[in-house]
Amino acid sequence: MKYYGFLSNSHTAALVGPDGSIDWLAFPRFDSPAVFSRLLGTEENGYFRVYPIEPAEASQAYVQDTNILKTTWDTPKGKAVVHDYLTIGRPELRRLIRTDIPLTVEFRPRFRYGLVQAAPQAVNGGVIFHNPVAREALVFVINAHPHDSRQHVDVLLNHGEWRLPPGHYEIITQYVADDEDRLVEAVDAIEDQMLELVEDMGAEPLNQALRQNIAFWQQRMARLPQYQGAHQDAYRRSLLVLYGLTYQTNGAIVAAPTTSLPETVGESRQWDYRFAWVRDGSYAAEALLMAGDHVGSRRFLDFLLNCIDLQGKPFDAPFFHVDGTLIRGEHSLDWLSGYKESIPVREGNAATRQVQLDIEGDFLWTVWRYYELTNDLEFLNFYWQRLKVLVEWVRVNHHSKDASLWEFRDQDDFYTHSQLMCWVALTYGANMADAVGDPALAGTWRAHKDKIRQLIDQNAYNSRLGSYTQAFGGEAVDAALLVMPLYGYCLPDDPRFLGTLREIEKQLVSGHWVYRYATDMLGDAAHPFVLATFWLARVYIRLNRREDAKHLLDGLLRYQTDLGLLGEHADQKTGEPHGNFPQGFSHLGLVMTLIELDQAEKSSKRETTTA
Repeated sequence: MKYYGFLSNSHTAALVGPDGSIDWLAFPRFDSPAVFSRLLGTEENGYFRVYPIEPAEASQAYVQDTNILKTTWDTPKGKAVVHDYLTIGRPELRRLIRTDIPLTVEFRPRFRYGLVQAAPQAVNGGVIFHNPVAREALVFVINAHPHDSRQHVDVLLNHGEWRLPPGHYEIITQYVADDEDRLVEAVDAIEDQMLELVEDMGAEPLNQALRQNIAFWQQRMARLPQYQGAHQDAYRRSLLVLYGLTYQTNGAIVAAPTTSLPETVGESRQWDYRFAWVRDGSYAAEALLMAGDHVGSRRFLDFLLNCIDLQGKPFDAPFFHVDGTLIRGEHSLDWLSGYKESIPVREGNAATRQVQLDIEGDFLWTVWRYYELTNDLEFLNFYWQRLKVLVEWVRVNHHSKDASLWEFRDQDDFYTHSQLMCWVALTYGANMADAVGDPALAGTWRAHKDKIRQLIDQNAYNSRLGSYTQAFGGEAVDAALLVMPLYGYCLPDDPRFLGTLREIEKQLVSGHWVYRYATDMLGDAAHPFVLATFWLARVYIRLNRREDAKHLLDGLLRYQTDLGLLGEHADQKTGEPHGNFPQGFSHLGLVMTLIELDQAEKSSKRETTTA
């Protein structure tokens, strides 16, 4: 199905519609206010569209191994091609156009998520769109090369509209936040770049700036070990999404580039995901690690280790701004009508105040996996004091109620997954203590993780159901129980886990879709949770049920968008993405599953050959 395309320069991200309209862009960072917000409202909230004057249907594809999107319109009178990309290293959007047919450009920014109308000012051959109530602006320049030198670009500035005759064009939009002198300097700098591009644009199929940005993404992908398993295109696109969600300055990884795309259209299940979650980022760092990107994985670990509070709960919140500072609450953007009228539209996230006990374990597992695969003892020793604080906090505080990984609001309980991840923190923390030469501390932590196991087995296992349950003493199951063998808590064929698997298959699985749970504080879960399908597939791989795992994968991937992207949830009938998009959880789950499936297939072939 056709849906939005994703652009990124590893500082911020944009969404481009199938019609060539950029309907979402936050400047200068992922978690900044948006200058185009039509995604969450109407045209009055800002957008940037390029389209043919004559009716035409667009097709889209990514430039190979990049986060650069190519939109093509074919008409009887000719073709128009637009390459859209966010410039690496700058708060800048570029649209490179080659067209045989006339095009219309509508550039209508609105600051503060569509609330503040921009004030345009023509200057030095460009236009500055000021925020009249803040010291920020967008500099807009068109480098124009009509095929016929007698033609020119028609400008209707008050309408934010330009008419382009056939030719070559570079549209550059740069964000500036400073005083008036800096704004004029920005226009001058872009004009200098334009002069350098004139000859290049006339002689080459792509200009120098675009070639450099293509090279950035392609070289990053080329450094990875070659993956030759199933669904190679989906695998590579998923890694590019994870790279696109990585904040280049410090390695932080955001959960998704958007806010308030609803889990269920017309309801209130929509949240702001443009932050660096401890859990989501740890999962993503493990996926990068398994894909062979040790540096990318370590950069995220470095980021979080430098966010640790040595005096209180080590991770003072479940997530951080991309610069490592804390999010201060949540509020509604009431002037926005919401995606398909789903309100409220939110900025910030109230879950920042929640206690989530699993996150230290999520993180410590990935630290252990990093050490296990790299033998980087210097890394462990350098951060040992902080790592020790993490594990000790879990040892002292694990037996508490929390909001769980599902971030339930006002439903704190003793959740099995949370206690499991406390067990993970102590288990692999003990392994790290051995590695740095502290066997006494390792022994203390191992003794305590055994106590947590006793608590889980005594309180989370329902003998009547023959299954572990979502919470101590409960009846319901959730998909998070699937990770028990993934973290080594039990073998996949342990009878208690097999009973749990049967309950999950009975209650939460529908075809190739898996729901995360049946109900929560807002009612029934309406749509399946994409990551849970990958968890189930990984369990099947460990049980040597590889055909079942392939069935899940093949079925789910039929519902990727036409550009290979996945949301957090999906409509079980149409496959339409729901929730914030694209979703890091879903793409990291795909990477992990495909790697493990490929490893299992290779292992099976070796065993067959040896036999």
